[in-house]
Amino acid sequence: MVNGTRSPGTDQRPSLGALVADIVIELRALIRGEVELAKAELRDSVRSGATGGGLIAAAVGLLVMVGLLFTWAIVYGLTEGAGLPLWASFLIVGTVYLLIAVLLGYLGVRSLKQAKGPEQAMAEMQRTKEIVSSIPPNTPPVPTSPGMSAGTNSGTNSGANSGTNSGANKSGTGKPSSAS
Repeated sequence: MVNGTRSPGTDQRPSLGALVADIVIELRALIRGEVELAKAELRDSVRSGATGGGLIAAAVGLLVMVGLLFTWAIVYGLTEGAGLPLWASFLIVGTVYLLIAVLLGYLGVRSLKQAKGPEQAMAEMQRTKEIVSSIPPNTPPVPTSPGMSAGTNSGTNSGANSGTNSGANKSGTGKPSSAS
C-alpha cells in the first residue's frame, strides 16, 4: 500500500487491529458530534425560553407602568363622562387590565412551553448506545501506533452513514451496512 492506495494485483485488507482502531476513532468523533448537537439544541431552547421570559417581563412592566399612569385618567374619565361612582369606575378599569394581563401571560407561557430539550441529540445518543452495546463484551483493546490511522480513514464521518467504516468498504464485498 502506497499513500493509502492499493496496488491492483494484491489483496491487502486492513488488519483487525486497524479496523478496531478506526471504529474507536469513528465512535469518538460520533460522540463529539452528538455532544455538539446537544449544545446547539440547548442553546436554541434557552433562546426560546428567554423570549418567553421577556414577554412575561414585558407584560408585568406594562401592567405596572401603564396601569399607574392611565388608571387614574380612565377612572376619572368614567366618573365624569358616564356619571359612574368612583368605585365602579375603578372596578371596570381593573377588570380590563386583568383581561390584558391574562392574555399576555398566556402568550408568555405558551412561548415557554415551546422550549424543548435536546430531542435530536438524545435520539442519536440512544442510537449510539444501541450500536456500542451490540459490540461483543470481551473485545480486547488494540494498541495504536503513530502511523496506523494514516490512509485508513478517508475523512470524518458526518453522521449520515454512522454504521459504516471506510476501511471495511475496501474489502470489495459490496454488502450494505446493517446499521441503517
